[in-house]
Amino acid sequence: MLGRDSRFPLVAALACALGIVGYVVFGWRFGDGTTDSIAFAVALVAVAFAVAATARDNL
Repeated sequence: MLGRDSRFPLVAALACALGIVGYVVFGWRFGDGTTDSIAFAVALVAVAFAVAATARDNL
C-alpha cells in the first residue's frame, strides 16, 4: 500500500507544488494540445513513479 512508503507523500507533494508553480508562473497547460515539453516530461516522471510504486506494492 502506498501509505507505508514515506517517500511517496513527499514526492506527491513536490509534484503538486511543481505543477502549481508551472501553471501559474510558466503558463503550463495540460490537455490543451500546447503543453510545454518540460511540463510533459515532469508529468511522465510523476506517472512513472506512481506506476512503479503501485506495482512494487502489489507484487
